[in-house]
Amino acid sequence: MRTLLLALPLAMTVTAAHASSDAAWAELDRKVTAACTKASGLKTPKASRPVQFDDTLGKVAVLVSGVFPQKTMKGARGTMLCLFDKASGKVWIDEAQGWSAPSN
Repeated sequence: MRTLLLALPLAMTVTAAHASSDAAWAELDRKVTAACTKASGLKTPKASRPVQFDDTLGKVAVLVSGVFPQKTMKGARGTMLCLFDKASGKVWIDEAQGWSAPSN
């Protein structure tokens, strides 16, 4: 019984740390998605799931698709590649015309 009472606080700590980590990742995903959809300049933007790179690079990539807002584009759809810097929050965006994964 004494062992159980000592182990219980440790188990609760491990669970809390794990939940907090999941929440932090979810918050980063929300931040990246919001920044990239805004930076895309597209109407009705939809973002892919973020691709997390190794911490030594510190970047997250997202593809954003939507409709070009310019009247001259006549409602043409477009895809933008967005790179998000985790440390600074800076976003780089460029058109990713024709980007898709090859089908097998």
